[in-house]
Amino acid sequence: MKKLLAVAVFVLCGTFTFAQWSAGPGNLYMTGGNVGIGVTNPANDIQVYDGSGAATLLLQSNATPTGTLSYNIAQYEMRYISNTNYYYRNVLRQNMQNNHIEMLQTVRNPGGVLNFMLVDVDASSFEMMAGIQDVKFNNSGTFAIGMGTTAVPAGAKVAVGGKIVCKEVEVTLTGMPDYVFNKDYKLRSLYDVENFINSNKHLPGVPSEKEVVGKGLNLGDMNSILLQKVEELTLYMINLQKENDALKARVSNLEK
Repeated sequence: MKKLLAVAVFVLCGTFTFAQWSAGPGNLYMTGGNVGIGVTNPANDIQVYDGSGAATLLLQSNATPTGTLSYNIAQYEMRYISNTNYYYRNVLRQNMQNNHIEMLQTVRNPGGVLNFMLVDVDASSFEMMAGIQDVKFNNSGTFAIGMGTTAVPAGAKVAVGGKIVCKEVEVTLTGMPDYVFNKDYKLRSLYDVENFINSNKHLPGVPSEKEVVGKGLNLGDMNSILLQKVEELTLYMINLQKENDALKARVSNLEK
C-alpha cells in the first residue's frame, strides 16, 4: 500500500513539473509554465517549432459579415499586464462599403487608439496613418503615393496634401522655346499684344487664372511658357534699341 501511494505521489509530481500532451507523436509540451508546440523545452510562454518546415499559428473563424461599415472576420491582440490602456491589435476585416478585404493594425496607449496601418487587399493599397491617412501606397494598375491625402489624381505618381520643402527640383522637359529666335518666327506687334490683353486679361499663350484654379499648373510647361515670353521680350527690346539708334542717327544728321 505504501509503495502504491509513493508511486501515485511520484506520478502526480511529475505531471505538475513536466506535462506532455500529444495529438500526434510528441506534439504538445509544458515545462515550467511554458507551453511548447513541437518543442520539448519551450523557453517562452508559448513557443512553436516545426522541424519539417515553417512554423504556423493559425487563427480561423467562420464569420458572417453584416451590413456595417466594417466587419471583423478574425483578429489577434497582445496586451500589456491585462490592461486595456496598452495593446496591439491586428484585424482581418471586410469593408462592407466596397466589399474589400482589409488588414488593420492598431495600437493603444492611455492617450487613445491609433490606427497606424491599413492594407486593402483588393485595391492593392497600403496606408500608414496617424489619425488621418498620412501616407498611402496604391498599386491598383499603376503605382502611386499619396501623402496627407487619399485622393491621388488619375495619371499621377505622387500627390501631396500639404507643403513640400526641398533643396532641389529637377523637371524633365521635351523641348525649349528657342524657336522664338528662328527667322521665320512671327512676333506679335505690341499693339496686337495690347488688344489681346484688353480682351482676355492675360498674356497670349499664358493660361488664364480660371484655367489655373480649375486645372492646376504644370511647372514644366509654365517655365517653358515664361521662357518664351522672356525671349519675346528680348526681341522687342532689340527692335526698340534698333529704332532708338535709328532715331538718334536721324536727329544727329538734322543737327548738322
